Amino acid sequence: MRRLGTAILFFLLAGCEPCASGLGHGKAHQPPSPVRVRPFKCKKPDVVLLVTGGTTGMLEVCNCAGPMPGGLARRSGLVRSYRAAYENTFLLDSGDLFWVDPDDVRNDFILKGYRQVGYDAVVLGDQEWAVAAKKFSRMLAACPMKYLSTTVAPADPSIRLPMERLVTRTWPGVKLAVVSCIRQEQFLFFDAKKLAGLSFSPRPELVRRIEELKAGGFLVVVVVHGDFGCVEAAAKTLDADLIIQGHTSRTDSRLRLVAGKPVVKVGGADTVGAVAMRLSPAGDIVEIEYRAELVDRRWPIDWRLIQTYQAYAHAAMRKALGAKRKEGLDYVPSVECGRCHNAQYDAWLTGPHARAYRTLQKAGRSGDPNCLMCHTSGFGTAGGFYTFEKTPKLAGVNCQNCHRFNVPEHQQAGFRLPRADENVCTTCHTPVTDPKFKSRFKHRMNKIRCPHK
Repeated sequence: MRRLGTAILFFLLAGCEPCASGLGHGKAHQPPSPVRVRPFKCKKPDVVLLVTGGTTGMLEVCNCAGPMPGGLARRSGLVRSYRAAYENTFLLDSGDLFWVDPDDVRNDFILKGYRQVGYDAVVLGDQEWAVAAKKFSRMLAACPMKYLSTTVAPADPSIRLPMERLVTRTWPGVKLAVVSCIRQEQFLFFDAKKLAGLSFSPRPELVRRIEELKAGGFLVVVVVHGDFGCVEAAAKTLDADLIIQGHTSRTDSRLRLVAGKPVVKVGGADTVGAVAMRLSPAGDIVEIEYRAELVDRRWPIDWRLIQTYQAYAHAAMRKALGAKRKEGLDYVPSVECGRCHNAQYDAWLTGPHARAYRTLQKAGRSGDPNCLMCHTSGFGTAGGFYTFEKTPKLAGVNCQNCHRFNVPEHQQAGFRLPRADENVCTTCHTPVTDPKFKSRFKHRMNKIRCPHK
């Protein structure tokens, strides 16, 4: 029996569309059909700005407990729906789209995903600048988009990044300009050598650039990559019409005013900020409305992004299997426990833990190492799950996942079975993967509890 994830990879490489994981039915190469968008109070906005940020490499969100908010596939459906409703829509990411490890394979795939979603501008934040300069240049060149960095550039002039200091967009009667502001003090985790590889433009240069844009009738949006102190300083010194606070994993549900300037804060994989604006002929905001949209099941799935996720999952799986495996428990399958503990084994066999790996197969996520940590026994450890072909009996949550002991300990006199308490359970049943678990803990425990004798 071949693992479903391997089958999906085969279909992807062959250009076909398997049906088992929901990738089929002719949808995989088609963009999603838009759905109705809740109208703004200002019925005909001149510009609708969609803002994301702080995605940190999250292509798709864990769906153990059902479809979870977040993920590029539904984000793409949201964006497409807004663009169908409002012609003058601009999609902007405020940075930190990369995972914190600059060499993680997911960073290549998040760029591919962003390009498929169709971003109008992507700000380069400190998590992006952490990538080695030459590799960074190759990564950006492989996924052409409007990469924005107004105040930061490589110090070595021979290193040319495909980025822009300013991104503009015009529609009939509307001129939009987006610039970014990130200062050296925001690169908190960079060592001296890495910092020396970056060049930071002086603050007066950004002030002059914005003044020129305002004089030209542009609506000026400034993305500030930093904390509230950075936002406050920008609001007081820059003639911006709107400030976007980046470098955050949290989203404010309301628009703020800082030094008289409207400020929007958007972060995390599960929300998109939507800003509707009506403008004066000079490009000033006369009416503004903001809302935070949850990326949930209201929005259609873009199956092209699911394919990109599957390609990432298999690349990550190959990398994880090639890495040095860590020491851990000496795992044995539950069938070995059942040789002596028949009733307990029968209870496990008919429970949800025995089917944990099958849920990944059904969802088409059996190749994601992040999922395998909780849906198999000991993935990534010396004696744990490796692949379904090589270790099929460790596919699923076995006895040792909950009762943390090795067989030699069990054989010693006076052995007491470690209890599977809430602390053990919540290592996998987290508030993100299983939001209702803690409130229903007793009920859930009764469903999987083993007989005492």
